[in-house]
Amino acid sequence: MSDPTIGTYVRYWLHYSNLASTFFKQFGSVRKVRDDYEKQVIVYLQNNGMEKATIQTHNGRINVVDKREPNPLTLAKIEELLHMYYRKRGGKDETLDIMTFIRANRGYTTAKSLRHYTGGGGTGTGTGTGTGTGTGSVPPKAIL
Repeated sequence: MSDPTIGTYVRYWLHYSNLASTFFKQFGSVRKVRDDYEKQVIVYLQNNGMEKATIQTHNGRINVVDKREPNPLTLAKIEELLHMYYRKRGGKDETLDIMTFIRANRGYTTAKSLRHYTGGGGTGTGTGTGTGTGTGSVPPKAIL
């Protein structure tokens, strides 16, 4: 590679990809801890007959509320609901035809992206550290 720009771009991409991955994992862990505390607060309030209580905080208030979340609308769920619809309505069940049409015409989008493969795969002879960190990192060589 004669252009050092691509090496810089790849190192930055790897750095931010790893950073995003770390944040995603941390976010999942933090959300789980938050959800556990939420359950503990709700159970405590219910056990003490205070489910309708308002908890004042320094920046607002907290109430226990009923939250409605729709179930995911997957193709399997749509098929199940269509079967139910035709059973209820009576007549010919056209679910198979409808699902075949939906699957055939669903469509998708394609976009270019980078995928990072880790481990000893490939036949490259790159001399970089593999981490993309430090001042002496050498950009990876292209594997064609």
